[in-house]
Amino acid sequence: MVARRIAWIAAALLAAGPAMADFKPDPNALVKDLEMTNHADDRLTIVLWLPTEFWRSSLENAGKLAPKEIDRFVKELDPYVVVAVADGTSGIAGSVNFADPDVLKSSMTIEDARGNLLSALPDSDVSQGVRNLVQIMRPIFGNMLGALGAHLAVVVFKGVDKAGHHTVEPTRDGKFVVHVGTLTMQYRLPLASLLPPAIDPGTGESFPGNYHFNPFTGGKLAPAPADAPKPPGEPPPAVAPGAPKSP
Repeated sequence: MVARRIAWIAAALLAAGPAMADFKPDPNALVKDLEMTNHADDRLTIVLWLPTEFWRSSLENAGKLAPKEIDRFVKELDPYVVVAVADGTSGIAGSVNFADPDVLKSSMTIEDARGNLLSALPDSDVSQGVRNLVQIMRPIFGNMLGALGAHLAVVVFKGVDKAGHHTVEPTRDGKFVVHVGTLTMQYRLPLASLLPPAIDPGTGESFPGNYHFNPFTGGKLAPAPADAPKPPGEPPPAVAPGAPKSP
């Protein structure tokens, strides 16, 4: 997936929030949870959510930065919600005419955990460190992903409200909604990749961490130990409304 390539490029830029106990998310599963692609009616929209959990997981797995440096980087990003988006319409011979990133940014909003609509922050409300990160990402995306990368908008939203609560929390029940113009993309929360598997104590079956009950028996599930084997498969956590559901 193109969104997966975007994620690995973003993480690689730094390879040269609080930790989640002893559980370490699988980077591939996490990127799968964070990417969404909608291709319908001659329109292609790619959304990649880049929460602090993504950066921490990527940097820890790269093994190039000391824990204190990773903590400092994550702390810089913690007050924000960062989303990378590309949006375009189909042209001739399989080409895609992508929207200008600045136009795309102005057309985007997100919904926080309480359903409030948030617009992108002006650069003046974003820290210098995060602005520098966005500036570094843009030319590298363009060089490595061609027209898509050159038109990729990395958009920053408020991540903490006036009461100090995070506007979006990927490890808590709820949803995270991204609006790109008239298109709505929705993540189901919590993200399974950020939680240890859930175990049915009665049957021993293992399920994704965002399951609360055994879908076959109705039995209540419990968190598995950090070293427990992962479930064989997970349903897609992020869907565009109206898309067909998995059986």
